[in-house]
Amino acid sequence: MTIHNISDDLRTHFHLFWDNFPFPVMLTHKDRTILDRNKAAESLGYGVNIKCSDLGPKEAHKGCRANKALSEQKAERVVGYVEMANAVLDSYWVPLAGQEDIFLHFSIDITPYAAANLLPVKCDKGSDCSSCG
Repeated sequence: MTIHNISDDLRTHFHLFWDNFPFPVMLTHKDRTILDRNKAAESLGYGVNIKCSDLGPKEAHKGCRANKALSEQKAERVVGYVEMANAVLDSYWVPLAGQEDIFLHFSIDITPYAAANLLPVKCDKGSDCSSCG
């Protein structure tokens, strides 16, 4: 396994901006090695120098946008239901400016918002209701 080194400045700035973020954030190399993680990710057992693609089942990573984000050097976003998490996740892959091989990856659980604001509500009248049709 390749060990990637990052500068102390990059590590310090990562923690400055992301340690108080309430969801896991990973600072990740293009080969999927986790270079560092915020406190939320650490509390869930995310390790350093392991592959993020080794976390959970392989099919959970089929929607990964890291390659596209890195090749285009712009953020990628996917919002959708993730069965492994049983949640609606708002997920991001964000390349770091000036660091062509490093990106941030995080997902925000928006299930409560989605349930309250995005999912259609059907009444108990079924097809007899003009709103539910």
